[in-house]
Amino acid sequence: MSYADLGGQSSMAFDQTRNTAYAAAIRKYVTPDSVVLDLGAGLGVLGLIAAAAGARKVYLVEPESVIHGAREVAERNGFGDRVVAIQGRIEQVDLPEKVDIIISVFTGNLLYSEDLLPSLFHARDRWLKPDGKLIPDAAELIVAPVSAPRLHEEAIGAWSTPHFGLDYGSLRRFAANSLMYERRAGFLPELLAEPTTLVASDLTSATKTDVDAETRFSISKTENCAGVQAWIRIRLGETWLGSGPLDQDVHWTPQLMLFDPEMPVAAGEQLNFHLKRPAHGEWTWAMQGVAGRRRQSTFLSQVLPLQELRKLAPDYVATLSERGLAVRDLLTHMDGSIRSEQIATHLKATYPRQFVDEASALAFVRKFARQYSQ
Repeated sequence: MSYADLGGQSSMAFDQTRNTAYAAAIRKYVTPDSVVLDLGAGLGVLGLIAAAAGARKVYLVEPESVIHGAREVAERNGFGDRVVAIQGRIEQVDLPEKVDIIISVFTGNLLYSEDLLPSLFHARDRWLKPDGKLIPDAAELIVAPVSAPRLHEEAIGAWSTPHFGLDYGSLRRFAANSLMYERRAGFLPELLAEPTTLVASDLTSATKTDVDAETRFSISKTENCAGVQAWIRIRLGETWLGSGPLDQDVHWTPQLMLFDPEMPVAAGEQLNFHLKRPAHGEWTWAMQGVAGRRRQSTFLSQVLPLQELRKLAPDYVATLSERGLAVRDLLTHMDGSIRSEQIATHLKATYPRQFVDEASALAFVRKFARQYSQ
């Protein structure tokens, strides 16, 4: 674990707004008999709040090495006898008992992004007692059309303006098909219709891990529609916590799905919006209005040549590159009988075009050893 590992956790660990809302729900449900699972625990903040609330046992489950920092914090705060920190994916972990409460932050910026819901559903179905509680237990994906001329110009329009006499206009299409994850003062989009709940998910029973949904907007103002802003709300006990433009900042951020070109809309006009994303796939968003139809997809944001795009097809038949052969060779040698430095020497000699020296080969071995060795 390094400081960089901790740095990635800090926005969540010290998210006062989020943690306050979670803490209220945790304290509502935790009793002295409670067994709690903090799923994707990170530094274990939420699980430690449960321990402080009096839970009998708390299991922190986290696949990354930052979990060892969580164990230190538990011991430092006097919870070492009640908190068990486990490194691993929940699908690979065997807990010694069923739990009364599962705490998670597995909803992502757009609920389905990061593909975390399957792990939550697995944990729920395998480890939660029949009368157990989920925190959160419900989630919504909310959308609204917006006017955002400055953001549209900076994110998309700027590609059509020569830079130092060079024309980058051919790359504009990639920017137009990208999601924007920014929330910046002075660039806040203006809502052009009442926000609509596109998806409502009961996390206690849901099994769906993708989105394919439609809604209709009633436009309130004549303007250019730059795209659609999307955000989430999650239910923590009796309180809803949102990441929308009018909510207090949390580490989740609203997302912008821009159109190119912008779509002229008029007050009173009805717009039809469709959002689709298969599990582990790409986002596609489309709008139909009087001015026509706009359709964008993150699949088209990838700056890849045709031969690389073919590799993404389900029917693609792959053969290993030299780098792939080196990976296979490395994994074959990781049989518990050969030192890493010996494997590195072998790789450098066998694949001289892949490694500039033995130090780079050793770094390659170390990376895979961390990820795949026991």
